[in-house]
Amino acid sequence: MAEQSKDRERVDPERLDQGRRRELEDERDFLMRSLDDLELEHESGGIDDESYAELHDDYTARAAAVIRTLRDGVDVTPPRAPTSRNQTRRRIVLVAAVLVFALVAGTSLAYALGARLPGQTSTGNSAAAPSTTNATGHALAQKIDDLQKQVNASPNDYDLRLQLADAYANNADLPTAIKQWDAAITIDGSRPEAHALIGRALYLVSEQIADKSSQQQTVAESLAAEDKAIENDPEYADAYFYRGVILAGIKQYSASQADLQLYIVKAPDGTWTNQAHSLLAQVTTALETPSTTVPPTSTTRKKK
Repeated sequence: MAEQSKDRERVDPERLDQGRRRELEDERDFLMRSLDDLELEHESGGIDDESYAELHDDYTARAAAVIRTLRDGVDVTPPRAPTSRNQTRRRIVLVAAVLVFALVAGTSLAYALGARLPGQTSTGNSAAAPSTTNATGHALAQKIDDLQKQVNASPNDYDLRLQLADAYANNADLPTAIKQWDAAITIDGSRPEAHALIGRALYLVSEQIADKSSQQQTVAESLAAEDKAIENDPEYADAYFYRGVILAGIKQYSASQADLQLYIVKAPDGTWTNQAHSLLAQVTTALETPSTTVPPTSTTRKKK
């Protein structure tokens, strides 16, 4: 009788909602790849034992639940528990560590941290990222070493933290860059720069997360960071550009259009002005023809 009762409780796998099934299959594939990448990262010494254990346990438990759900048709995946800002940021940094190892190793992350327009690849546009010569790599490593010594001597220097974060980003070390931006926020949360830069980095991380819930949460974090930067300093133009890119990426074209227009007004000769004009033209076209998506174009390529 007990077996019959269990059989009655079991749901036919074919009756599992097809949309939910696709989400679970994507999450299963992401988790299995992540476990493989995590092992390689740990073996290379790129992630510490504590972080490895935390991620490995999380990925294994989630993968087991997803596989059981797909097998039996009974959704046993655990609900997401609410997390604090620090817990969420730590999770994102750990995920970024695996993603950087798996997807960005050997490329210039500074290139990837440029404007990400809809339809572009994880390297920042459809072209390959520029190569870094050994001499350049050595110079960058020396710069990081020098900046790290300065930060160690003056740990509460906000601007030094920003410089060190930028150097780590240029060296394809996004997790450490995020930690330095976060440290800058701890030093002075009233300034806009670190909030804006960490928001841009989190959006890059979000685009590589297969699990829809985690992806949406990370995008929300990235937008919240840009909102905070603008709240801290409404005249800090770069935050409008970064937020405009994020909003375009999630197809909130009207809001993106407004932010890009503000950036162009506030920084007519800014770092991102050419890209802002290009993306503005694309989101404007999308607003006029809502059934289309914003296509990548050669004009979205970062100018040197």
